[in-house]
Amino acid sequence: MPSEPIAPVLSGQTILVVDDQAQIRSLIRQTLEPRGAVILEAANGREALAMLKGHKEMFTLAIVDFLMPGLSGLDLAAQLTRDVPGLKILYMSSAVESIAMESLLRRSPELVLVKPFTLEQLIERVRSLL
Repeated sequence: MPSEPIAPVLSGQTILVVDDQAQIRSLIRQTLEPRGAVILEAANGREALAMLKGHKEMFTLAIVDFLMPGLSGLDLAAQLTRDVPGLKILYMSSAVESIAMESLLRRSPELVLVKPFTLEQLIERVRSLL
């Protein structure tokens, strides 16, 4: 039985996915691209900032791992939102016990996607932010 086509509900959205785990980036790409989003991937904060040079206006959302080697997700997000006013940030983390993550979860739970997450949770959170 053929499955129903996926509606392009994210058409026109360019999303930067920053995570040091290739599997997570791939999962997000495979989930959001069929829904119309353009996905660009970076393995760390330095790569993400390099991607932004000359293309700041194209990004609508950044999905950022909270804990990464080198530049943390929180520091990266601060730089991204300084460089791209209006850019939405969705944080991902499996380490919700850190003080910074606990604070973020209390203040803005809609900005956090706790790993492991379902594909439905990812889609819904992205749609609600955009």
